[in-house]
Amino acid sequence: MFAPRSGPKMGHMTDGKYSIELCREGGPDAGVESVIDSEDDLTRARALYRVTIGCYPGRVVLLRDRARILARSDRPEAMP
Repeated sequence: MFAPRSGPKMGHMTDGKYSIELCREGGPDAGVESVIDSEDDLTRARALYRVTIGCYPGRVVLLRDRARILARSDRPEAMP
């Protein structure tokens, strides 16, 4: 089972096209606390995004395509 890493990734950080980011307690305006993972495959990135939301209830999780936000956990109706 996938378990999101806490804190920034070290060592083998990849520059995947899609990233899953955990926002600070204040939401997206407070900044990103950590990049949970990054992937080149959108299907895998979506799956990791959903798992991350379950691991951090009440926190805002972002699914991004580089600078563009594809989904926000506080706006589930906008999931691609």
